[in-house]
Amino acid sequence: MSQWPAQSPAAMNDFYGNPDANHDGRADPAWMKANLVRVKPPYRMKWSWAGDVTTITVHRRCAESLLRALDAVARHFGSQQAIERARMHLCGGAFNFRLMRGGSNLSVHSWGAAIDLDPERNGLGRRYAESLGMMPMAVVEIFAREGWEWGGRWSRPDAMHFQAAASGAAPPRRAPVRASAKGAREALLDQVFSQRSPS
Repeated sequence: MSQWPAQSPAAMNDFYGNPDANHDGRADPAWMKANLVRVKPPYRMKWSWAGDVTTITVHRRCAESLLRALDAVARHFGSQQAIERARMHLCGGAFNFRLMRGGSNLSVHSWGAAIDLDPERNGLGRRYAESLGMMPMAVVEIFAREGWEWGGRWSRPDAMHFQAAASGAAPPRRAPVRASAKGAREALLDQVFSQRSPS
């Protein structure tokens, strides 16, 4: 069983809170202030369209897990140069209050519980092929260890997308990896909660 909620509006709202409780089609400022945090990635990242990523805005309940996954990506590749060759420094975004593409429900990005990596090579609807320079399977496995679901296996593939929610469309995920040293866990928590997002 996953630590993350099912990808239904009711389950997402129960777990992450309702980002649009007044139904005005916008993220509620009070919800954003109470639930979103800004985390600093453990390696240099760029927005896929332009500019450096200084922080990534995500929900506080999955922020520590995201940092562990990104830290594991950095350890796996071993250097900034290797990360960039794999294109894992290219971020397409995390929190973004919007509907799912082609749908009527909110995207998991609306709760700040998803991240997109290297969207140029891993576009929505593009059939996955690692041999074409798409998402490295090692990265998929790293996020799976944290319980994050990868969109590359969906019937409408979205290989850039990882989410802290269970759509039911992907195979079961492994249990999350916990930080082994208390000091490492505390350092991650300090990083997460010292960078709260503004209202």
